[in-house]
Amino acid sequence: MSRRVNVGRRVGPFAGALSGLFIAGAAFLGTAVAATVGYFAADLPAAHDLATVPVPLSTFIYDRTGEHLLYTLEDERRELVELGQVPEKMQQATISIEDKTFWSNPGIDVGGIVRAMQANSAAGTIRQGGSTITQQLIKTRLLGDEPTVTRKIKEAILAIEATRTFSKKEILEMYFDQIYYGNQSYGIKAAAKTYFGISDLNRLSLGQMALLAGLPQAPSEYDPIQNMAAAKARRQIVLDAMVENGYVTPAEAEAAATEPIKVNPASTSLYAPHFTFRAREQLINLLGEKAAYRGGYRVYTSLDWNMQQLAEKEVRDHVNGLKPYNVHNAALITMDPTTGEILAYVGSYDYYMHTPQVQGDYDHAGIAFRQPGSTFKLFTYLTGMLKAGMTASTQLWDVEFTMPDGGGKPYHPMDATKEQHGPLTMRQALRESLNLPALQVTRTVGVDAIIDTVHQLGINRDWDRSRIGLSFGIGAGEMRLIDMASAYQVIANLGMRVEPTFIYKIVDPTGKVVKDFSKPESRRVIDQRIAWVFDDILKDNTDPKGSFVFGPWTTIDRPAALKTGTTDNLQDVLAIGFTPQRLTAIWMGNSDNSEMRGISSALGPGVLWRDYMKTVVGGLPVKWYDRPEGIVDKVVCMNPALLGGNGSGLLPGPNCPGSFRFTEHFVQGTEPTTDDRSFYTSCGIRMVAPFADWQGAYNAWAAGAVSGRYSYGRFYWTICGFVPRPVEPSGSPNPSGSPGPSGQPAPSGQPAPTLPPRATPPPPPPPTPTKRP
Repeated sequence: MSRRVNVGRRVGPFAGALSGLFIAGAAFLGTAVAATVGYFAADLPAAHDLATVPVPLSTFIYDRTGEHLLYTLEDERRELVELGQVPEKMQQATISIEDKTFWSNPGIDVGGIVRAMQANSAAGTIRQGGSTITQQLIKTRLLGDEPTVTRKIKEAILAIEATRTFSKKEILEMYFDQIYYGNQSYGIKAAAKTYFGISDLNRLSLGQMALLAGLPQAPSEYDPIQNMAAAKARRQIVLDAMVENGYVTPAEAEAAATEPIKVNPASTSLYAPHFTFRAREQLINLLGEKAAYRGGYRVYTSLDWNMQQLAEKEVRDHVNGLKPYNVHNAALITMDPTTGEILAYVGSYDYYMHTPQVQGDYDHAGIAFRQPGSTFKLFTYLTGMLKAGMTASTQLWDVEFTMPDGGGKPYHPMDATKEQHGPLTMRQALRESLNLPALQVTRTVGVDAIIDTVHQLGINRDWDRSRIGLSFGIGAGEMRLIDMASAYQVIANLGMRVEPTFIYKIVDPTGKVVKDFSKPESRRVIDQRIAWVFDDILKDNTDPKGSFVFGPWTTIDRPAALKTGTTDNLQDVLAIGFTPQRLTAIWMGNSDNSEMRGISSALGPGVLWRDYMKTVVGGLPVKWYDRPEGIVDKVVCMNPALLGGNGSGLLPGPNCPGSFRFTEHFVQGTEPTTDDRSFYTSCGIRMVAPFADWQGAYNAWAAGAVSGRYSYGRFYWTICGFVPRPVEPSGSPNPSGSPGPSGQPAPSGQPAPTLPPRATPPPPPPPTPTKRP
């Protein structure tokens, strides 16, 4: 017994020592594992970052109603979906092929790793992955896919931590939102839309679900668009796994395996392209490029889809009709002048046409700098009012002159018609689009003042002032069509500036409106009375009884304002016009600057403007601008006939022709207070050139005028100091002293004017009108 006791005593210390060794070893191993985990976890992101780090979401650009998707901005094509919106069979298909122990594992599956190693070793290639759904999410969202042991260890640590942080349903929902399915599709909803055009996941068939579930392991290899055979084989593997896990019956799997695979070709829809790219540009300026492409916004643009379709059709049809005259391209902008919203926008004849004359993908409405021609004269005359106290009845001279152009060469401008009409008012000069009076105003106010006016209207455009001269006042300086439309918007909105916008509102992924342009900010930049006077002048150009040059071509059966422009070399023709509710600006020409033939602004963009605007405003109430306070009317000495416009523009004096009475509008305080006896004198009219160095040219015109060379049915007076022309035969103006058209005797020493009939002469057949503005 004592021996047994002694043996027991000897074994006791040994067992204690062995136990101590095991404990020490376990402690060492635990310490080592802890140290290892601590080492790799030192710079790991937090598991809860899975839910807090922003997910790149697609931004969708719509028309103003949200019914028409124009374009999608995305770094990653993705739409978020809740797990409850993912069909149960879709969940089961994914779990079967990616992580069959998902609901029970702690984030990693040691057995799965071993099975994957055995299968891959037997196959001699990688056939299975050992990563769980949680690990794949960690890799995709937080760590990247660097193929290193270090990354795999970090992935396992974070997967375990994520499983402790989130529920399994939360992890599966994040997986379905973030995993990559190929063809720029991130998340199950984007994948369903990309491959099958399906937005409601409940409409997916079992075969479609199995195909989608098989893609994340190797999206390019199993791409059904590029490799249909591999996609079908992968789908079969998924279905087999679903049968193995008891999610479907063999019969259901067999039926799903025989479903035909019909996938959409990979493409990106793009509608109203030039407009859409300008909206994208505005969005990036507002939010930044990263937010625009990754923020998941719903952008409701200002585009009126029906108006856009009409604009594209009218541009196409009118350019097609003018191709025999070497017209191949056009651009059009329609906006609401009260809100600045761009409602229709056509940047070229055809975005997808790439010829020298068209260059369709180049935006001729928003990028191209072209000469605006006579549409620019509005700014010149506006400057005359703002800087030089001019009015609608200010007397200007339509007389040719010659002066240095600044480069040592003579500058001898002419009107497009090569006519010279003598003294006439600003109203008539603007509505007939005469060059010479506009140049007189340009020299009076100076080029710098006109540029200041353009800036005052809100246009951030400057020119090299050392390279521009007098011709700047008649449109020699290049501008973009969008800037021209934006400047005219001020006049169309009675002097209130509203910034043009391509966007109506921006909504974030939560439904919050982050930008709203439905209530635009406006600021007064021009006296509303001055704007109203210009509206009244430009209204004549769409009235056959107000303008013999434009009215027959551009009437839209309601009051509307219009100005057109044609460059000397016939490379650009424009028309900009408006009602109080809608403004449309049009350019026609060729991208390669080749010259058009036999066309004018009235017969090109003017007729397009007319045909288009008739429909655009057809459903709107007929409106014109209310007369503002501070407008006064005065009867001035001016020929009121259709071909008239000539006169002194002052109060009628004793020698003003009796029929020369016209009621003109003035901003209070600018109306004339003296009569014209210093102009209409007893010996005829007194002609003094506005600038001393022009007097010689004016004297030359006077000599021709008194001989009848420059009457054009308008000018019939002697000029003091020049010999009167012979009295013309019967049918011409009455001789001096005989009754004039009004029954009153003509001024002594000059024949009385014969007023032309007010009926509009029949217009010539297009495209060669008798007058070219």
